[in-house]
Amino acid sequence: MEILTPRERFSLLVFDEKPDRILIFPLITNHSAYVSNYPIKEYYTKGKILAHCQINAYEIYQTDFLSVFSDVGIIAEALGSEFEYPEDDLPKLKKPLFSCLKDFIKKSLNIEYDESKGRFSLYFEAVEILYASLGDILPVLAYIPAPFTTLALLFEPNEILKDLTKKENKKIIKEVLSLITDFTIQFIKGIINYGALPIIVDPLASGSVVSPKIYKNFAFPYEEKLINYLHRYDLDVILHICGNTQIYLKELKKSSADLLSLDKIDLFYAKKILGNKFRLIGNFDTTEILISSPETIRQKVKNLVLKMKNNKKGYILATGCEVPFLTPKENLKTFIEEGKNFGRYLF
Repeated sequence: MEILTPRERFSLLVFDEKPDRILIFPLITNHSAYVSNYPIKEYYTKGKILAHCQINAYEIYQTDFLSVFSDVGIIAEALGSEFEYPEDDLPKLKKPLFSCLKDFIKKSLNIEYDESKGRFSLYFEAVEILYASLGDILPVLAYIPAPFTTLALLFEPNEILKDLTKKENKKIIKEVLSLITDFTIQFIKGIINYGALPIIVDPLASGSVVSPKIYKNFAFPYEEKLINYLHRYDLDVILHICGNTQIYLKELKKSSADLLSLDKIDLFYAKKILGNKFRLIGNFDTTEILISSPETIRQKVKNLVLKMKNNKKGYILATGCEVPFLTPKENLKTFIEEGKNFGRYLF
């Protein structure tokens, strides 16, 4: 029997007080459809089903957060990019709104906000259900794509990557990013009003995809605008970036985020560089949680938690990215149970 609810535990963490144990946050998104026996397409196209799957996954695993997330294209789709919806996979970019920057100059970008655009209503419906059902016990996290990630899905991917490297394009790209940021803030307002805590995700700004220079010029400033906007609500902000961030860790140290969720990085090194400023989240390998034996997971969780749980600003045990769809229940249960066992604080 636990002393605190996950919401109470999270509140203590962000107020720099030690809770009873570390929080546990495997990024359970579409995996919740798998354990609830729903096709993945129904999960990302129907808010009620997404909410039901998240509630069911919580009942199975007893984690500390609920996650509202379909895919990182949700804002690009609302702005005009076309996506296809496979039956057994996540949405895929079918036709970006613009072919290149020249195309943007000709057509411009309509950022008039409307809650009915794209699949926004999916998010709002899911958040509303989850907050009403479990919001007094668990934080409800809504994943918000950062402007750079949305930029990459509004243009032909190869073309925009080439355009980013040309100095003469810097001004126009920043104009596009500013428009995307304004639109994203309108979406965030809705998310907050429905009862969720936004988590900023910027997977296409990963060091596995772009250089530190591109991250510094075109991703970081617009992450900051979203974070600073959320701070106006006195919210503690989580920033998650997939892949390798070690190559621009010094830039990331300047972030105004309160919690950093990290993926492909030496987390113990990150603790030395970032641990005095940020509550750190991460970063159990998602391939390991999919294919390893429960005994291997048990040992690796133990090693990770014992080295990280005394991070000065606090620590949340998490997977580095989303839990793979077909992850065996036993593996994820082992991850959570061992995190709780070894993550307890002695008072």
